[in-house]
Amino acid sequence: MKKIISIAVSYTVAVLIFSFLLSVFIRRPEFLIPGTERNFVFLRGVYIFQIFLPGICFSGFTVACAVLWQKRTGNSRSRFSQAMFSRYRIVLFTSLVLVLFLSLNEEVFRPAIKKKTDFLREAPAKFSEALSVAEHFLEQNQPVLAVQYAKKAASIAPKDADAKRILKLAEDAASLLADSEVHGKKTVLDIKKVEMPLHLKDRGYSILELLKKSDEAALKNQWFDAHYWASLALEACDGKNTNRDAAAEKSNYAWKMLSEPVAFDNSQERNYYRIKKEGYTAFSRGDFLKAYYTFLGLKNNVPGADNDPDVKKFLLLSEEEMENQYFFFDETKYMDEISDSHKIYFSLSYPDGSKNVFYISNAMDIKKEGSLVRYMENFNVVHYDSCGKFVYSFFVPFAKAVAQPVSEFGEENLELLGIKKDWEYVPFVILQSVDRNTEGLISRPVYSYTLTGLSASDAGNLGILDYGPSALLAENASDLPVSSMMILPMQFSDFNLINAAAAGAREMSLPVLFKLLPRASGYGFSQEVFAQNLVQRGTFSFIILILFIFCACIGWNYRIENPGEMFRFKWLLLVPLFGFVMLVASNAVLYFFNMLSYVLVGGLGAGAVFAAAVFYTAVFLAASILFLSRKA
Repeated sequence: MKKIISIAVSYTVAVLIFSFLLSVFIRRPEFLIPGTERNFVFLRGVYIFQIFLPGICFSGFTVACAVLWQKRTGNSRSRFSQAMFSRYRIVLFTSLVLVLFLSLNEEVFRPAIKKKTDFLREAPAKFSEALSVAEHFLEQNQPVLAVQYAKKAASIAPKDADAKRILKLAEDAASLLADSEVHGKKTVLDIKKVEMPLHLKDRGYSILELLKKSDEAALKNQWFDAHYWASLALEACDGKNTNRDAAAEKSNYAWKMLSEPVAFDNSQERNYYRIKKEGYTAFSRGDFLKAYYTFLGLKNNVPGADNDPDVKKFLLLSEEEMENQYFFFDETKYMDEISDSHKIYFSLSYPDGSKNVFYISNAMDIKKEGSLVRYMENFNVVHYDSCGKFVYSFFVPFAKAVAQPVSEFGEENLELLGIKKDWEYVPFVILQSVDRNTEGLISRPVYSYTLTGLSASDAGNLGILDYGPSALLAENASDLPVSSMMILPMQFSDFNLINAAAAGAREMSLPVLFKLLPRASGYGFSQEVFAQNLVQRGTFSFIILILFIFCACIGWNYRIENPGEMFRFKWLLLVPLFGFVMLVASNAVLYFFNMLSYVLVGGLGAGAVFAAAVFYTAVFLAASILFLSRKA
């Protein structure tokens, strides 16, 4: 046994060294990020070794069987002897351990190493793309977008001089833009108010309770609070509610008191009150973005303002209301480090026959306040009408998806959006983002109404026919409404499945693959491709187990029959050759069974999974009978 272990270890170490030598001498990609060359060579060597692992296991197992059964085989003179059943139990247990190891290598270890090597291989292209897009947005005077892509380039290659230079230029341009917006050279566009879910504590009170709170605030001369509570009461009243007039009266009176001149001790107090009123005015008319920056400015710049109950309250409320329209840039700062899904694509159909095709370069999930939030980088949408004709496309550097309860949609909206009643949550996608501290830096979707994304003049100069209804729309694109949010007609939990599916069926875990299979066609994926991959990977462990039993048969047939013969060192020279033969043979068998899975899927569709299970069970029983029928 010691000889077998020493042979196996020596053989494995030799193959590992050979794998690293292959990685060193095989030509590397022409371009890699400076400083990552050694890491790439090491990871590629590990990946090559993982490819050789099945051959190592099959050949080592066969040789071990041939050596172990050198002695005491006289108790197997007849077929199906008791001794062969005892050996079969040992073979089965050992095979199952090796099958588990090879299955983990196939499903976990190899994909993980491949993912890392692919990232290093693709890093230069991603770096060049991020840098060129950042330069393009700088030229187009869109520094907010330029900053985001320049940061991405700098994260890929932190030491690159061009990345540092572009990032500095973009940040300087963004600062200038922020200053110009604050000083009134540009105005922030009004945003359509999006109805928020009625989950805020203040909206949970009854109308009478809200009116009582307004009266209590008025008695204390707290006119901001008095108007706020009266406005909530007025908002909650329908046209026939008897309290509507009282709510309107209290609201108007509180506003009148806010607008009356107040005696102040100095100009600083007068200016402080004026700014606070401007912030509350923006809040009351639904401009929560303006209100947020106004109250934030007071809190950060005026001593003692952070203890002002009005500032604290309305800053918090403004930020809460903003969450339905915007998210902050810094929420995505760890995208490169923790993004777990890449190159995501899928399509969704709508009740009117139109379709949206989505592409997302990266996505990450974060737990926030007990619910799952998904951030998406390079969010691209292409819209087609019911006839399959291109209508428009848009792009935004980052988008945020939160789970929206289906119960908050009316019957008419459910039908219009294509949402099913039995769904629990759907993705609510926010397309606009802002800076947490600097007013005026806003990232919005960039629309295109031509197939190529080029202007009519550029397309004409290049000889590209890019006209039609969408191109005509592009002439007046500035007058067309743009979207600040999207509601996707799908379950939020399926969004997670799609992220995994877009990476390819081969990269998905088996439970996720099995769950997605019946829904694949609804998201634009081929159900046959996923069914074939499920059959292929689901039966991999079964096939490997069958091959190990056949290896045990070979080990028995070619065992060392002379009990007195010692193991010879020269036999080691045959082990690598035998390992190569076993690797080729096992790959040939796997290829044959993979082709068989195509035939099963083509004939039986999703039912091929169960047909394959029955077939391989029969093959396994046949292999077991073959081994048990061996005799000395």
